[in-house]
Amino acid sequence: MDFPTPGDSADLGYSLNEDRFNGSSVSGAEYILEEQVHQMSLEPLEPNSASYDCHQDQQQFAAEEYEYWNQDSVIGELTAEEIRWFYKSDTDKRWTEFNGYDSHHIEFLYRQYNQEWHQVYNEQQSNGGEGVGVKIPKHQIVVRGGMYEVDVHSWKGYSIFWPGEEFQVTRGTWFYGTTWQPVEYPPCETIEHMHLQLFCGQRLSDYADSGLSQKEVWHTEQLPEFHVDWHSPKDVFLHNETAPSKLMRSVTQKLGFQKPTGCRLMRGYKTPALATDSADRITDITHLVFVIHGIGQKMDIGRIIKNSNSFRDCVTWLQNKYFPNSTDRPEFFPVEWRTSLKLDGDLVSAITPLHLEKLRSLLNASAMDIMYYTSPLFGQEIQAGLCVELNRLYSMFLERYPNFKENGGKCSVVAHSLGCVILYDIVTGWLPNDPMACLQKANSSEGREEMLKKSGLLFEIENMFCLGSPLSVFLALRWKDPHEPENHDKVLPPKLCKRLYNVFHPADPVAYR
Repeated sequence: MDFPTPGDSADLGYSLNEDRFNGSSVSGAEYILEEQVHQMSLEPLEPNSASYDCHQDQQQFAAEEYEYWNQDSVIGELTAEEIRWFYKSDTDKRWTEFNGYDSHHIEFLYRQYNQEWHQVYNEQQSNGGEGVGVKIPKHQIVVRGGMYEVDVHSWKGYSIFWPGEEFQVTRGTWFYGTTWQPVEYPPCETIEHMHLQLFCGQRLSDYADSGLSQKEVWHTEQLPEFHVDWHSPKDVFLHNETAPSKLMRSVTQKLGFQKPTGCRLMRGYKTPALATDSADRITDITHLVFVIHGIGQKMDIGRIIKNSNSFRDCVTWLQNKYFPNSTDRPEFFPVEWRTSLKLDGDLVSAITPLHLEKLRSLLNASAMDIMYYTSPLFGQEIQAGLCVELNRLYSMFLERYPNFKENGGKCSVVAHSLGCVILYDIVTGWLPNDPMACLQKANSSEGREEMLKKSGLLFEIENMFCLGSPLSVFLALRWKDPHEPENHDKVLPPKLCKRLYNVFHPADPVAYR
């Protein structure tokens, strides 16, 4: 077979704007190593071992999951359906795919952005400019069920309603054959550009599958961390340039194995991203759940966001498994009330002795929150901080979903530790800076009505879930005989909260029945 004649490469529409690389530590080395460790081993080859004819396994995997290679199609630019967008946070090692619906719409916006960028760039050059610092309006799109936005200019994603959550996005065109993780940018675009130069306009059926061992390398593209070999349009392999990888190739060659030992690359994603795929469209939110943290948030800013994401993922999994036909959709909003508070202005830190500094710092950042809340000086500031954040989130949510209440939408709260106490006091109108007056009002029906009017929340609570809560201790110290049945409605009137759940672990030192 003759060397393929390079076709005229189509306009790839690649952006010359490199803002996305600023401050980025993008590297494909970890994926390459992971792929090669997955595919190759220096152990004796056994029929059942992971290293036994790994490329045959890859071909079987590709045949089952990826039909693109078997199509008798003309090689050209990848379509929006074949491209898949991914996201990951700074702490994640692996990329997570957007669903097909989101990915297709991100790709459409990305191409629109590139077209506008090149138009402005060409206009600047035609007017004698250098085309540096091209600025066009932001191109953002709502994704992941309406909770996040993606900006294709900065290649970042952000949470819409709560601050502090940000993630990277990437455009997947080439993928590692066994894990379907995307090849990082910019190497993936270099590979795609060369692939189109080599094979654009040719048919896949022109390249018969005669076995990898009999195919010569038609082209090699050298990149900083690896090189890529083309044996055919279907058989493209990436070889890592690190020392362990070179040693592995040397050993396999000396043992007489002539098959390529790199990572097989796949062009286009295994499943199409369809704009009309109704299965990927997430239904409207029917139940809004606010997740409130307790003490210690100052030690780990952002933990409440991770916990809320865990709630969301777990509930989604349970719903798909056990209630696949359900049209309900709960959504979890993290409520971070601690870091925005001024309180004593770090006065406690200033008077903290340096002896046992780590232990004291731990106590100041955790248990001190309880002392702050029981203080007549700061208790109401904490209460107001939580109330303001809850109302802010709810109001912002209604701006985007104005029909939520009309459609029967409900609100519930999941609170942990001290967060349960603060929420309870907000709902019932308890003022921590004037406990005696609250006790006197609580003992009369008129006083209780006055307290309830001061609750301050813009929504009604359907369910209140207390996790690891010390609320019972606070109530036992405030109420006389709170266990008496006639006092139950006084402690938490049903019209304020329809259901109260107290979830605790027997070994939790902060939780009470």
